[in-house]
Amino acid sequence: MGTKRSLGSTVTYVEHSDSVPVDPCSPFRELASASLDDEISAAEQDRLDGHLLGCAGCRRFVDRVASLNRTVRLRPSGHDPAFVATVMADARPARLGRGGWMRPVLAWCALVIAVQNIGPLVFGDADGASAHLARHLGASGLALAIGLAYAAWRPHRAYGLLPFVGALAAATLAAAVADTIAGNRTAFAEATHLAELIGIAVLWMIAGSPGWDAVVSHLPLRRHPGGHRSGALGPTK
Repeated sequence: MGTKRSLGSTVTYVEHSDSVPVDPCSPFRELASASLDDEISAAEQDRLDGHLLGCAGCRRFVDRVASLNRTVRLRPSGHDPAFVATVMADARPARLGRGGWMRPVLAWCALVIAVQNIGPLVFGDADGASAHLARHLGASGLALAIGLAYAAWRPHRAYGLLPFVGALAAATLAAAVADTIAGNRTAFAEATHLAELIGIAVLWMIAGSPGWDAVVSHLPLRRHPGGHRSGALGPTK
């Protein structure tokens, strides 16, 4: 003859007869297993805790199941020789050159650009442009100087600045070439952008020279086993 027993919201069906004794701890062990998976209510947890206080057998059961649960979930990781190289490649670590020479060069470029643009920003004077336009040009140049100075201070941020700085470099170079061809400016006059171009090039190298390996991938002397990025200045230790 069968009976039904209910504990909290968990219903356990126990079929028993005179020849099969009922284990009173069975529903609590089911609760203990569910508790390890965070699948029981607060009321059920209280009932389980109360039972464990007076049942050494169930406490040993909980200890064994918990140990098995940790063993299954926490497994030793396999050895992957390419793991470190993959993580470092995705992290885009800063490359500062031998002796770290790129940081002071970038800082110097930022200082020169800032000095060049303070006048137009404050006084509104830039080669005959209107005061409004001159201040806009000065603000853009000073923003570039601040970005380069920040990258010199925090080189690991260089890669994030590249999209803005790269677009600015392309636009500046295109405008300088167009003005020179049209005769509006001489090549010597356009040399005022030299600090900007040098700073942008140094920023690109600090960021790991993205795109460099793709450009020179067909040159046999520039190939590196394992696909590691080398940058324009070669591998960085």
